[in-house]
Amino acid sequence: MKKICFFSGDITRSGGTERVSVLIANELVKQKEYDICFLSLCEQRSIPFFSIDERIQRYTLGEKWINPGAGYIKLIPKLRRFLREYNIDLIIDIDIVLDVLSIPAVMGKKTRVLSWEHFNCDYEMSITYRRWIARLSARFSDYIITLTNGDCIRYGQLTGRKKRIEAIHNPMNDKKIVLSEQKENWIITAVRLVHDKGIDYLATIAPAILEKYPDWKWFVLGEGEDRELLEKTIQEKGLQDKLIAPGLVDCVEDYLSKAGLFVLTSRVEGLPMCLLEAKTYQLPCVSFDIPTGPNEIIEEGISGYLIEPFDCEAMIDRISGLIENEELRNRFAENADNNIHKFQLDSIMEKWNRVLSSLCE
Repeated sequence: MKKICFFSGDITRSGGTERVSVLIANELVKQKEYDICFLSLCEQRSIPFFSIDERIQRYTLGEKWINPGAGYIKLIPKLRRFLREYNIDLIIDIDIVLDVLSIPAVMGKKTRVLSWEHFNCDYEMSITYRRWIARLSARFSDYIITLTNGDCIRYGQLTGRKKRIEAIHNPMNDKKIVLSEQKENWIITAVRLVHDKGIDYLATIAPAILEKYPDWKWFVLGEGEDRELLEKTIQEKGLQDKLIAPGLVDCVEDYLSKAGLFVLTSRVEGLPMCLLEAKTYQLPCVSFDIPTGPNEIIEEGISGYLIEPFDCEAMIDRISGLIENEELRNRFAENADNNIHKFQLDSIMEKWNRVLSSLCE
């Protein structure tokens, strides 16, 4: 049985990257074709945020978080010893930054490296150390997986990588969806509260909508360093009962099942799982048309709207139009699953199994 190690910064975290990684690993271990484990640089939680199959072992390289940089050098021998001790056939780097550890660690070994990109290409190329690592990955990794077709093409153009690179979308959770019979006048945004997710744009758009439509509420589900900006906006605009930020919640589905709209104001996305989740709950979606992600999920004018980045006035107009036109909201909701098949778990696992089979021969 081939041994596959998913390598993470910290698999116990609550982000979308960790979520989909656990989902794929759990599905693979069910097939009983691979011996699966997780390796993290560290684990900051004793219990992972997302439930990991009990057959999957978890390991760490250290006890404290190490930011990318010179501190990584001392981890290479540790990773090399781990790969040898556990006889790992394939290491899947959940963030390509980890390739800077894996690629030198596998030198002279049978272990292969799969680079799994969770950001978009332009974002990677905008940061010096990530751009350098992306080029390292393009040259030396055995396979590269991107989240979108657009990124797959872009990586090929910028790095010269032509073979053994392809897009595999993140899958939606394969679970039974229960829609609420009673819809509420709720708008949902579910993201980390950080700059890349456009919380400053949300802080402009949400008050304009909520002041115009006082019978609506806007829930912002998530946590992060931009919470202060959001809370300041709530206080200054007097929106304590309208713009609601409960933090991390265990029951996002309870909000999605009752909501009327989903809005994304991100500057940067890989493939936004939050939009996929919203589609499964038949929510019309409105998002900035950033380079990758939203335009592979939202069908413009059919299941939602794609707004010119970062035109807040245009987004306010589109959201207003949907609020005022219940018939249009219902039509978008009915069309939510038009292109959903390509994100379903069975389809995604077929692609993963094909790639893993080619690497583990």
